[in-house]
Amino acid sequence: MVSPFRSSMQQQAGKSVRAFSAAFLVALLTASTALAQSPVITTPVNPPDEVIEDLPAANDEATSVEPNVPPPRSSAARSASGQATQSRRLLNSLNDLDRPLTPEEITAYGQSLRDQFPLDPSLIRDYRRRLNESQRAAAAPPSGIRPEAISQSLRVSLDTRGPTPQLDTSPGTVSIISFFDQTGAPWPIASFVIGREDAFQVNAMQEGSNQLAVAPLVVHGYSNLAVSLVNEDQPLVIDLETNEARSHYRLDLSVAGRGPNAIVPAVQTREAKQNASDELMMAFVQGSDIPKTAQRLSTDDSDVAAWHFNGNLYVRTNQTLQAPSWSATLSGPGGIKAYRLRPAPLVLITRNGQMTKVRISK
Repeated sequence: MVSPFRSSMQQQAGKSVRAFSAAFLVALLTASTALAQSPVITTPVNPPDEVIEDLPAANDEATSVEPNVPPPRSSAARSASGQATQSRRLLNSLNDLDRPLTPEEITAYGQSLRDQFPLDPSLIRDYRRRLNESQRAAAAPPSGIRPEAISQSLRVSLDTRGPTPQLDTSPGTVSIISFFDQTGAPWPIASFVIGREDAFQVNAMQEGSNQLAVAPLVVHGYSNLAVSLVNEDQPLVIDLETNEARSHYRLDLSVAGRGPNAIVPAVQTREAKQNASDELMMAFVQGSDIPKTAQRLSTDDSDVAAWHFNGNLYVRTNQTLQAPSWSATLSGPGGIKAYRLRPAPLVLITRNGQMTKVRISK
């Protein structure tokens, strides 16, 4: 049976050995760091005696050192002190060991610390900050600002005398071109050809789709795109150009003509008057760029929007207007239609084959 006195003495001895191991490791790390950072000492060359004789006598007052003023610490000393502090912190875990370390283990442990933790936390944070700034600069556009995102709907004609639509796109973005017929139905794409395959990448969204995805491959570039629509002999040509300030995220093109998926209303009405150059009607179809002087009216149907402008009533809806009679209409993507008619407090629309009254008020 071991006496309490002997057990206490053994515990004290174990703590002393662990403390000695920790102190030895701290001293070893500090000495190795100081040795690695110590400057190379060279032996000065003594000047000739005649040169020494010509030197003036040293002034005792000038060479005297002020008392109680400690000399400045060198960068090597400061670094060694920091390494020693870091070593002491890392050695706190030695107190949890149940046995003392051998000199070989202490040497291996110190080497492992230098290998695993070559940088202190402040240097690691500085490195990660610089890396983050470098990655942010590499990911930013060359101009330093993101391009303005644009969604636009245009009415185009297959006539060669019509204007050529233009798609603006920026590096790092993708633009979607969608094709619709005059009834608002999707018009599938038969084929397409790009002028410069090294400047722009063009892909169909899916087989039989009415959409093309365009992405620039260069920072500055220009080309054009020829698109052939199903059951249409005339191709549609679109200009492509890179632009750092703005980029078309969506460009919806309503083509003057009826595609294979043209929507035929359940109740036949007279043929709509459509004018591809009527920018005012296109503004009401899009629901944007509407004149500021146009007065927005209230309706009791969420599918119908109405405005009063220049003595006329403009109605925007995804349904078919039956009455009153209208003087002009224009269809856009998604089956949206705009009608121009005389002011009226009530209109009739067809929804799912049923007649519905819509009241309009200021």
